[in-house]
Amino acid sequence: MEQVADDLLALMACVRDKFIRPAELITRSRISHVQFFAISVLRRSGSLSMSELAGKMQISKQQLTPLVYKLIDNGLLIRKTDEKDRRIVRIEATETGRNMFDEILAEIKKDLIEKLETLPEMELNELEQTLKRTYEILKSIY
Repeated sequence: MEQVADDLLALMACVRDKFIRPAELITRSRISHVQFFAISVLRRSGSLSMSELAGKMQISKQQLTPLVYKLIDNGLLIRKTDEKDRRIVRIEATETGRNMFDEILAEIKKDLIEKLETLPEMELNELEQTLKRTYEILKSIY
């Protein structure tokens, strides 16, 4: 068990250094990585209340509020009143926000592909199978 934990920590450090940090540099040219994360959650989930968004991002509403207001001021998010309960305000990405997210994601994917293209085909195929299996296993952890 200890060896699996050590191997997972080593993998996480490698992924952070080789893939996450370069992706954050791409994102940072336009918005912070936390703002990108907020838009990505909304892009996947659609309209969310502040509490729902904070929960999905695993941050407090107090941390989320200034972040969301800055994205609203920049035209990337909008506030909408819930149609079923007018007391609830929902947040969603604007078309501009969705387009920016898609553009940044395309740049990140392009960077990933360039890195993966350096692998021999056999290793690339092995990586693909290993990633699929690893993802399935990790998804099952609470």
